[in-house]
Amino acid sequence: MRDIIGVRRRILAIRKTGARVGTCMPVICELEAGLQRTRDLALNRSILREILREVRIWPIDYTIACEYGLVYVQLRDKGRVLSQVDIMLAAMSRVMDATVTTTDRGFEAVENLRTENWLEPQ
Repeated sequence: MRDIIGVRRRILAIRKTGARVGTCMPVICELEAGLQRTRDLALNRSILREILREVRIWPIDYTIACEYGLVYVQLRDKGRVLSQVDIMLAAMSRVMDATVTTTDRGFEAVENLRTENWLEPQ
């Protein structure tokens, strides 16, 4: 789990400005899958739980599902592919007018989506 302290610090700083920070359960599932390959699963899971105390877990509703379909078709028309979880996250972010924090450059193919890489120096 790269620079988890920096990510947590950034979440806290953003929350102090009054901005909302959140994610969705499919993203947490992906994080959990990644934790399974770490040397210290218990420690890393504990760190993840600590960070999740600072963020909201937003549901995926019908409006987001409709946006998912639109993002999927737009990507397909461009010959681009993202995972189902990434498309869900992109759809949620567009509906909520939110920024996706990611190191995955694949999100650049999604129209009208803001991204930030929190692992890059500020």
